[in-house]
Amino acid sequence: MEVEALPGLTPEGDDQSQKDQHINIRISTADKKLVEEKAAEAGLKTGEFMRRAALGRKITSKIPPDFRRILAATGSNLNQLTRLANAGKLTSTSAQTLNELLSRLLETLK
Repeated sequence: MEVEALPGLTPEGDDQSQKDQHINIRISTADKKLVEEKAAEAGLKTGEFMRRAALGRKITSKIPPDFRRILAATGSNLNQLTRLANAGKLTSTSAQTLNELLSRLLETLK
């Protein structure tokens, strides 16, 4: 969910400002659970999630640990193959591996 930021409000990067005001709202049990789940998916506390949503700030989901591990391993392999290519030591087998890694990476990111 991305909404254009409203003019005159705290800039997006200014999360260090003192939060000394409260807003109380009534919400159904089902809606509260949904908000808490979405906040957890984004790796945010509920209050921060609500602030970002209300102020039109970008909210993104955090990357799951298993996907982060796969992405890091793929990046390491790509880096090693790129070094071989730059050194002129890339064999046809290495080039094929590079193409396979790139294909897997693109498929995973879809």
